Amino acid sequence: MATTKTVLVTGSTGFLGRAAVPALADAGWKITRGSRAAAELPAEGIVYLDLAEPASLLVLAKQVRFDAIVHLGARVGWTGETEAGLFVPNVLATGCLAYLAGLWDAHLIFASAAIVHGVRRETIESDSPLCPDTAYAKSKWLGEQLLATSNAKHCVLRIAGVFGVGGPAHLSLNRAIGGAIKGEPPFQIGSGKALRNYVYVKDVAQAIVYALHEHLGGTHLLAGREVISVSEMLRGVCDTFSPGQHPVIKNGPEAMDQVIKPSPFLPAPRAFREALIDIRKECCQ
Repeated sequence: MATTKTVLVTGSTGFLGRAAVPALADAGWKITRGSRAAAELPAEGIVYLDLAEPASLLVLAKQVRFDAIVHLGARVGWTGETEAGLFVPNVLATGCLAYLAGLWDAHLIFASAAIVHGVRRETIESDSPLCPDTAYAKSKWLGEQLLATSNAKHCVLRIAGVFGVGGPAHLSLNRAIGGAIKGEPPFQIGSGKALRNYVYVKDVAQAIVYALHEHLGGTHLLAGREVISVSEMLRGVCDTFSPGQHPVIKNGPEAMDQVIKPSPFLPAPRAFREALIDIRKECCQ
């Protein structure tokens, strides 16, 4: 692929963005990051972009052109945000980017969420019914709908829980990893028998690169291919970061299974313990 291919990345300073930007750079893409900070601190490779101000997106139509858009930015809705509060940054902004992608004939990769199928669905497959039962899930689903009705070339990635260094704290695995790096044992609530297949953030980044290079279209579930229990995950965290340490067991409600069948059209992520070793190496640099 020619190194002149250009990509606009939203959410470049977020958890996914911090992994996706170097992966795209390594693959030869010329990256421009959308940032609110560009208004006060203009710099090469950055354009002013605020998802809460759609005009900042639409003005790009007359200023620049990109071969691809990787839309990772969003207002994350885990702390009681309302549908109205998420509408502009998560829904309308996605529609504006779809318009730009159509105008530029650019390939748009949209980071959606597997929970558009419902936060309490135990098994999620590509043909599982949609049930966006939270404000955040609904905003992602509405963004998908805007893409579907646009003329933009696009690929929707419905992403499972993502883990890694500095990952979102609503995922207990990320809290366990963050604590273990500091030498603190993770907490396990109940038996830990619930099954999960979370995906490593660097594997999400590689899936994004793959989707662009292969001109992948359609909607794809992105999750780990290794289904393991919460207790196995926590033991792996202890073995990797603090050998000899064990999770602290606490009484509490048992978690439910949530297993997501990943798309066969995406590259297979690494094994869970392999990802933990990669995290350990990163932290020791």
